[in-house]
Amino acid sequence: MNLRWIILAIITVLVISGCGPAQDRTTVRQPVTVTDATGATVTIPEQPSRIVPVGVSTEDIVLSLIAPERVVALGQFPNNVPDRSKGITQHIRFTTESMLGVQPDLVIAPDWVPLEQVEEMRNINIPVYVYTTPKTVEEAKETISHIANLLNASDAALQESMATDLARVESIVKAHNQGPSPIVVLYTRFGINGGTGSTFDDMSHYMKVINGAATIGLGPIDNGTREDLIRINPDVIIIPSDDYSNEQDAEVNINELLSDPALQGIKAIQNHRIYTVKASRLMSYSQFMTKGILDMTEQIYP
Repeated sequence: MNLRWIILAIITVLVISGCGPAQDRTTVRQPVTVTDATGATVTIPEQPSRIVPVGVSTEDIVLSLIAPERVVALGQFPNNVPDRSKGITQHIRFTTESMLGVQPDLVIAPDWVPLEQVEEMRNINIPVYVYTTPKTVEEAKETISHIANLLNASDAALQESMATDLARVESIVKAHNQGPSPIVVLYTRFGINGGTGSTFDDMSHYMKVINGAATIGLGPIDNGTREDLIRINPDVIIIPSDDYSNEQDAEVNINELLSDPALQGIKAIQNHRIYTVKASRLMSYSQFMTKGILDMTEQIYP
């Protein structure tokens, strides 16, 4: 057992932006063998110290649960915890060659990663734990708890942060509970997204809005057209930022919508009710998922 990590776990109070303190548990445990989403048995070291979380949401969760010194590398895209990521200088892709370069003692990945790559890494003794990607807020809470248990960490602060966000959402909705619920559409460069069974559909329930994509029968992976946008005639259009900056590429999309002659009869266009939300929150399934809901709620109910 590395004494350094035990000492860090006991004396360090880690603060992440918007989510309160993250704490490693101080109890020491032996290596454990668990079954992951692929049905494989994976042995988790007693105190993994070279962890690679795969995907932005996985990074959000892991870096909020444990000391960042225990994370050896991150992916290519910006996450929601830049302060806790700044000391991690190695950035990799989900390939065996890339993983060999950092020699992780635990890789944590969602089930959308290529299974053949997972098997290849396992064949050279890189422990890869694959979890089921959550689609709803409740599933995200369960996933956070699951990863926390995997790392022998406490997720209390993250769960509390999510509860606080949702309480604020409920308060805003109650204060504006007058008249019919607004119709809201999630619009990306691929068209209308977020139909029935999608994460956005689950978010819509918390915001007490009508999910426009669901009203015309779109499913979780369907894309609606410009003609569908006219059919729905939403009160609000939500656009995720393409670069997580809330401005550049997404602003171009907004200008295109506002200037399109065929869309001028749409209420959201007429009233200039097109809002940008950070993609790293809107598309998240980490604790920042509820912050995405709060961001949208504050714009939908001004």
